[in-house]
Amino acid sequence: MKIWLLLAFVFACGAAVPAGAQHRSSRAAKSRAAALKATAAARDKAERARRAEASAKAAALLPETSGPDADQLLRLDETWAQATLRNDAETITHLLADEYVAVSSQGLVSNKADVLAAIANDEAKCDVNKGFEYIVRVYGNTGLVIHNTSFRGLLNGVNTSGEYRVTHFFIKRNGKWLVAAKHTTFVVPERVTLVSKKDPRYGSERRRRKGRDVAGQ
Repeated sequence: MKIWLLLAFVFACGAAVPAGAQHRSSRAAKSRAAALKATAAARDKAERARRAEASAKAAALLPETSGPDADQLLRLDETWAQATLRNDAETITHLLADEYVAVSSQGLVSNKADVLAAIANDEAKCDVNKGFEYIVRVYGNTGLVIHNTSFRGLLNGVNTSGEYRVTHFFIKRNGKWLVAAKHTTFVVPERVTLVSKKDPRYGSERRRRKGRDVAGQ
């Protein structure tokens, strides 16, 4: 009998819980679930944004070998070559960055002022400057143009004819591509070529090359 009375008392107490309290408890549970869902959604959105940013950065590091920028670098490279044939200081001034630095095939370092001074003093002359075997890479606002060059010319009266491999490093500044650096490597003298056998200098040039080759063995 006591047990039945106890059970009846517990049931009565449970029935006595206000309906409003039950409603608030249900609403709080729904609120917590909504908050957890919103937090998870925000976390997923942030993760997607992080991945998109990482992908964009990775894509920017991949070299482009074609496209408008690559084409522009090739045009500028050719413009530079043509300007050297004319000793066109004005064109070269606009092509080179102020901090331009060059390393020659002899390991000598020069800057933009040195290049312009050589032109002004008539120290640098060439009548052949023909590039071939081009490699172009664009990395965002920087780019590389690498190619071989058949060159015939003089520097301070010294014959610098030969085949060279050159690397031109470009930067894009305020939407304009500029040459920031150059490195030159001597390849061979034989393919300077474009030196006609009918040219009176051909015989002496041949002897000079032969002597240098024998001395270098």
